[in-house]
Amino acid sequence: MDYKLLIQKLQQIMDTSFEINELQSIDDTKSIAEQRLGEASFVVHDQLYFHLNNENEELPLVLSVPAHRVSASERALIEWIITSMQSVPPLQADQTTEQSNMKLLGAWILEQMNSSELLAIPEGLEKLTPVFSEGIVPFYITYEGGHDSGIAPKSMYKLLQSYFGGEIILVLLQQDKWLVLAEEAIVLDRTELKDMDQSTDRTEFTLESELMAFAEGLYEVVANEWVGVFNLSVHSPLYTLESLPSVTSLLMQTIQLGKIFRMSEHVYFPWQFTLERLVSRIPEEQRSGYLDEVKESSILFDEETISTLEIFFQLDCNVSETAKRLYIHRNTLIYRLDKIKQETGLDVRSFKDAVLVKLTLLLYKVTKRL
Repeated sequence: MDYKLLIQKLQQIMDTSFEINELQSIDDTKSIAEQRLGEASFVVHDQLYFHLNNENEELPLVLSVPAHRVSASERALIEWIITSMQSVPPLQADQTTEQSNMKLLGAWILEQMNSSELLAIPEGLEKLTPVFSEGIVPFYITYEGGHDSGIAPKSMYKLLQSYFGGEIILVLLQQDKWLVLAEEAIVLDRTELKDMDQSTDRTEFTLESELMAFAEGLYEVVANEWVGVFNLSVHSPLYTLESLPSVTSLLMQTIQLGKIFRMSEHVYFPWQFTLERLVSRIPEEQRSGYLDEVKESSILFDEETISTLEIFFQLDCNVSETAKRLYIHRNTLIYRLDKIKQETGLDVRSFKDAVLVKLTLLLYKVTKRL
């Protein structure tokens, strides 16, 4: 490796000094580095180190820089630069470069999500621009419990690639939190629609229903592979790389809302949480104040009443269908609704009252769970 060229490249990117040292000459660092050889960089005592490929294996080298002077995206970029300059076999170089690019993409997404300004796409990710122009469907997957050390990215990638049946991009944003990017053509099959007769009713073949069916299948595959709790969200196709950070943020928020409002489910879709998203943005003081005003209507917050009303609203206030879903007699459901009206003065069979009760339940859930 041409160290002079490396330092020159880094100086063009950042206004800070770098040093190249023998690993064994740095106190308290060699043992830690040896434990983390699988990582391209590591931090010790506020000093950030990058492994360098050295022909003399007895004298391994590291590149060092103060950790506080390097952002997450800059760290990933430096890893990518070092990887691209390593003298390794072509196949291994391609794999390592791809991993570095995915780290760079993840770091850029997280940094852009936390920034109020539009950050430039890092060098090395330009090749993704034409890929997005063809349409990319983003999935966000989280995993809780089961394995303290988490799920190995290679294992997750192998399983996902098998399900998608094609090449995908897997970005590890945080431990056990993945962003999966798949080509629109892999996820959405339009050939069946094109071959159908024009007079055929196509309402069931909407974009949302296709994404929901694909995501449900993906969840089953992942959840059956490992012990633990998975949650999944998906967005409609993206056509620009610049839109990825904001959509990733939306997918993260969707899972958070799903865990609050629909705890029994594990696959969530942004278009199902429009009202919940608005309610969650109401200041806590105002939410609590409103709930204090209606606290006398405690029947609304009874567990049986909440579960009944949730099904009732999901089925567009249809009494017969709700009774079937709850496995109760229609008259039993009518009795419950009449009891709610008697104690609160609100008849949920009326659109105006139904809206008010729905909002009250959402405010109650978001206030009690956040």
